[in-house]
Amino acid sequence: MKGIFIGVLCLSGCLTFSTCLLHQYHFVSDAMNWTEAQSYCREKYTDLVTIENTEEMKKLYDTVSAAGHSSKVWIGLYSHIDWKWSDGFNQSGAEYRNWSESAPNYKDANQLCVNFKGNGKWHDYRCNVRRSFVCYNGTLEDSDFVSVSTVKNWTEAQRHCREHYTDLATVRNDADNNKIQEWNEWSWIGLYRDPQIYWSDGSNYSFSSWYQGEHPLGSMKVICGVADLRQGGNWRLFSCEERKPFVCYSVPTVKTLVKMRVKLEDSSLDLNDRAVKEQILKQLQDRLKENGLSGVTLKLKEQADGKVFHREEKGSDKKKQTEL
Repeated sequence: MKGIFIGVLCLSGCLTFSTCLLHQYHFVSDAMNWTEAQSYCREKYTDLVTIENTEEMKKLYDTVSAAGHSSKVWIGLYSHIDWKWSDGFNQSGAEYRNWSESAPNYKDANQLCVNFKGNGKWHDYRCNVRRSFVCYNGTLEDSDFVSVSTVKNWTEAQRHCREHYTDLATVRNDADNNKIQEWNEWSWIGLYRDPQIYWSDGSNYSFSSWYQGEHPLGSMKVICGVADLRQGGNWRLFSCEERKPFVCYSVPTVKTLVKMRVKLEDSSLDLNDRAVKEQILKQLQDRLKENGLSGVTLKLKEQADGKVFHREEKGSDKKKQTEL
């Protein structure tokens, strides 16, 4: 099948290709929880809406506003809340927390590290803020806490503790908490979490448009995103079990019928043979990729007699027309 050469006049056939257009948005007024909304969108359209730039933000806002809705709608954003200790501790006591009443609140959607306040209460905080910190020395079963007054961001504090002691402080119970409280100042401890922000359709999370206020997390393990039209369409996080209207997206396609001609270097090949047709499609698809064209599906179109290709008569200038 290496004898197939595409692109020179000799044999003619037709193929159909489709290419993706911009996403279309669909507002659904029925209130559902996030998982139900996701299932509905996947069944009726493509998925819950994904927002990847400011133009799509505006399109979402306009779509929902045009439907007469002016509050919160589910979008495809969700996150896992997985607090971890710097030293990897995950045994009995790893789930101990002494949060302040309003924490964790993920303010401005960038608070991923934990600060210990002088009253013994914990606050989620921006990891790049410079604070004093608490390390521990030895093993957790037989350890001493060490207060370091030099201010560093959380990552620098972690490095310092690992270089000079064991690690940032792991706090397993009230007794540990009370020991640290004696220093009575804001200090980093070893608790932190990864952002873990995802889109329902698997798109990469790069663009963001977060509401610049509090996002109460409480004890939730999974949280889901809304676009809040009262906040300009910016994103906020809520329990996935709350019931809200939502926005789906679909991907329309356009189909075009293209006539092509194929020149054979091996005249014994039957272009209507299944294996030969598959090789032709593969060559065409490879050429499209080489030219940077993605999102295109190719399909050979059979004519009335069940064949795709017909040999052109030599010397004939007449070209057969194929109707769409």
